[in-house]
Amino acid sequence: MTSKPILLIGTAAAVLLAGCNQAPTENTPATEAPSASEAAAPVSATAGDEAAPQTTGFASETKTFREWTAVCDNVNNCAAYGPANNGNGYVMVQLSAGPAARPHVLAGTWDLPAGSSRLLLNIDGLNYAGKMEQVDSETPMLSIEAASDQLIRAIANGRAMTLAAGDEKTQVTLTGAAAALLWIDERQGRLGSTTALVRKGDRAASTVPAALARPRIQAAAAIAQSNLPSRMPAAVANLQAVRECAENDNTSDRWEVHRLGSDTLLWSVPCGAGAYNFSRSYVTSANDGSNARLVNFATTGETSTQLVNSEYDPRSRTVTAFSKARGIGDCGQAAEWVWTGRNFSLLSELTMTDCLGMYFAHWPSTYSATL
Repeated sequence: MTSKPILLIGTAAAVLLAGCNQAPTENTPATEAPSASEAAAPVSATAGDEAAPQTTGFASETKTFREWTAVCDNVNNCAAYGPANNGNGYVMVQLSAGPAARPHVLAGTWDLPAGSSRLLLNIDGLNYAGKMEQVDSETPMLSIEAASDQLIRAIANGRAMTLAAGDEKTQVTLTGAAAALLWIDERQGRLGSTTALVRKGDRAASTVPAALARPRIQAAAAIAQSNLPSRMPAAVANLQAVRECAENDNTSDRWEVHRLGSDTLLWSVPCGAGAYNFSRSYVTSANDGSNARLVNFATTGETSTQLVNSEYDPRSRTVTAFSKARGIGDCGQAAEWVWTGRNFSLLSELTMTDCLGMYFAHWPSTYSATL
């Protein structure tokens, strides 16, 4: 088994020019949420500050088991998936932390007739049906909530798995599935319990560790977007990162400015563009441009001073980013940060390292906090 690197939200301009899950839900009792000062949330910091280290809970982790990949986030919500043999499909098992959680199986493929209304998951000659969801115009998805023990055993121990609509079939690998699901059992404390995916035993479900509450973040109050400057102050324009953006992108003069506080502004500066990825840097300053600082955005990997396909929403006080590993946007990383009055703190992160036609809302969670 090997650890798998996490794609970064921020990428260098050269990469941009060249490139140019459903997160598990919380359905179990949670322990008391930590306060904002105690939360184990990676946070972004302005220049001169360091991102706060994670001190409680779990670290996000991604591992590869032959052809299957398993991912668990900071509160131990987990997912494991295997690819179709041609790379145009997947089967994924999601399982939240906690004793009451039940596995959720998702499956999808591009290789089925357009408009297919029914998708079957077949393992060793047995069909497993569920609810059909049309996540976009081309990708039907099969959703099996509270998947049966029989289905999970078949995924772990089966010999052949296919997705079928009518006469069209796509084979999905099972190589590594058992090991990936076993790792989730171990990570969530399920080994030997009645709730285990693979290694079941007589241990009662009540002995499985309770789900951790997501770290809680206190967002700053919204503020009217009034008295915004019409020109970028020299103190902001002369920051090295802003000058580099101007050198790399001929649209850097199309900057945006937003108000974070009565004397705090957020400058959003275009820094590079490719076929489907567009980068921006963000700077905070006082109203007159003094105390200008480049914002570092924390992720479960490295912090970044450039975000891809990003924007700031003053109503929700959030910056969102969606870094595409390829143009159709079925792999990469999506994240959201919220302004706390001091910095932008990571609120959520979804990561998909394999391009399999999976809709981004169903990518595995690698970080989850709450407001």
